[in-house]
Amino acid sequence: MSADETPWDDAVGRGLGFLHRALGPAGLPSARPGADPELRRPLSGAEARRHLLVTHGEDLGLDPDDEGLSAMWGLALLRPDSGRAEERELVAALAPQVARYREPAARRYRIFPPGRPIPADTDSTAVAAAGLARHGLLAPAELDDLARELLDTQIGPDDGPIPAYWEDSDSSPARGRRYDAVAAANVLFALHLPGAVGRLPHPAAEATLRYVVEHLNGPRTGTLNYAAPEAFLHAAARASSVVPELTAPVRRAVGHVTTQSADTPLSVALLVLAGEYAGETAELPELRRRLAGAQLPDGSWPAGGYFRTGRLPLYFGSPHLTTLFAVRALRPESVERL
Repeated sequence: MSADETPWDDAVGRGLGFLHRALGPAGLPSARPGADPELRRPLSGAEARRHLLVTHGEDLGLDPDDEGLSAMWGLALLRPDSGRAEERELVAALAPQVARYREPAARRYRIFPPGRPIPADTDSTAVAAAGLARHGLLAPAELDDLARELLDTQIGPDDGPIPAYWEDSDSSPARGRRYDAVAAANVLFALHLPGAVGRLPHPAAEATLRYVVEHLNGPRTGTLNYAAPEAFLHAAARASSVVPELTAPVRRAVGHVTTQSADTPLSVALLVLAGEYAGETAELPELRRRLAGAQLPDGSWPAGGYFRTGRLPLYFGSPHLTTLFAVRALRPESVERL
């Protein structure tokens, strides 16, 4: 076995094959919404909107059937300069797919395409930036502009963390500022990419760091937009690979996790990645064996709810999104490649 091979190479190859076969003219399929985190019954966009209206009396304002976060994570998770033709073709297809979610004439990205009544958000922007930069698709000047845009999210006297949404558009949230610890961790990672200008110290970045540390030191819970605690552990551990101030609190948080609590393939994959970034490696071989054993005959891993619509109980996931995380979790990487 060469230095680049792992015991899970066959599972990785079958996972990449599943993703490659799923490519269509618009790229990879979007995540599907569902009323429960397990996505036992995925809904169409129209069904999801009707479910919220009938069950909770809330109109989302759109049919959530075209989201870009999955494609953004695809770029952030797939390997650059891959020796596998299928993987290179996936990256080539995902780059223009991600571009569809960019705010016109701005360094911002949205989870739903422009024109929908939901504003650009810092989470999508940070994940898109990391994915594009990973594959050399973001020039240093563009990354510099994007980092400044993230740091300028603060409008007014608030000295708190960088919020989840920009507030200078007609579609900005009407209920005041919203914060999310996963988004905050993803923003910290993007601000510390090589070439970005948002490295500490900066008042907004420092407040965001404090917010992430507070969440790490608190109860093991999900966040406003992410139900699974593993989603936050993954985001915070990933940020710790470039923000040294997060190293100790991340290691404590990951070290306190019982690996058996990860009860879905998606949560196992996220926990593997959290452990890899944190340097907590003792449990990783067993977790990777569990993950490889959950692969389905078509090469995919089952859908699970990864993100949700804030306080409204609508969860999004897909076999494609789980498979992206699983493939990455089964291929350890060095910090230099992150």
